[in-house]
Amino acid sequence: MITSPVAIVIPTLNEERFIEKCLQSVFDQVYPSDMMDIMVVDGGSSDRTKCIVAEIARMHDNLRMLDNPLKIQAAAFNIGVKESSAPIIIRLDAHAYYYPDYIGLCVSRLLSDACSGNVGGRCLILPSRNTPFAVANALLNKMRMGIGGAAFRVGAVPGEVDTVPFGAFRREVIEAVGGMDERLARGEDNEYNARIRRRGYKIYFDPAIRSAYYARPTLMTSVKQMFANGKSVAKLVKMPGRLVGVRHLVPLVFVGGILGGIVIGALWHPAWIVLLVLLGIYFLSCLVSSVFVCRKERQWKAFPALLLLLPAVHVAYGFGTMKGLIINKKEFNI
Repeated sequence: MITSPVAIVIPTLNEERFIEKCLQSVFDQVYPSDMMDIMVVDGGSSDRTKCIVAEIARMHDNLRMLDNPLKIQAAAFNIGVKESSAPIIIRLDAHAYYYPDYIGLCVSRLLSDACSGNVGGRCLILPSRNTPFAVANALLNKMRMGIGGAAFRVGAVPGEVDTVPFGAFRREVIEAVGGMDERLARGEDNEYNARIRRRGYKIYFDPAIRSAYYARPTLMTSVKQMFANGKSVAKLVKMPGRLVGVRHLVPLVFVGGILGGIVIGALWHPAWIVLLVLLGIYFLSCLVSSVFVCRKERQWKAFPALLLLLPAVHVAYGFGTMKGLIINKKEFNI
């Protein structure tokens, strides 16, 4: 077991396009590299991810690769915690890169407040390609009308929040609350942060801590991601404790309202008028929000794609949650 002040845990699965830039941003940190134990925990990549990491590891003695038989990120985090004795564990994402002061700010924030159990910061969303849908996917994360309601996407004021991305944890907190729940393929951070809060620790957001994440490049990849995220919300709803916020359930209400309006309209025709009016207001809101963000970001080429993407991800997320809620509990293993 390697002894270092900070353990960096990076789950991977087929991240050949991003892992090199991710690791380079870790080695470019102001925080001394020799004080970090960097672990890439791989879930069985079939692309060049392992080869790329092996090549980089030849130049850095503190970089190592570990196997993750369960593939999911919760298991990767737990493996990293067990493989290191560091008092601070930082869970990063291979699909992102980190500003040079990221690690240092996480460490100093944790050490400055004994009540902070998890610290994170602002996550900027960037297009992974220079195409209309890739840019639209990035813009979507900046819109409250899209999926940008969380403080780490739109927040500018430091303080307590319900969750942060790519968190930095105290080992004493991890030992108190246990590892991440390996029944969860998604949403494990929401559940884990809820447990941390129940133990009396804070989840602290500092906008000075910055990272950048690459959005999905196409309409279908984004829709699939949102459907899976919606299903994960349903799983969290079924688990004890308040693990999701109101914003996570809005797409479910939206989809349920449409389906309910169709059924009622078939039995009572005036309901069609109400449904059409509400849908008109919704699409007008999408239009106004799209104009606003495209004008602000000067990305008019993404405007048509954004008008398609907004309702697509809302419906996909809502249907994902709906499907998750009606699945037998045995599938969820709860």
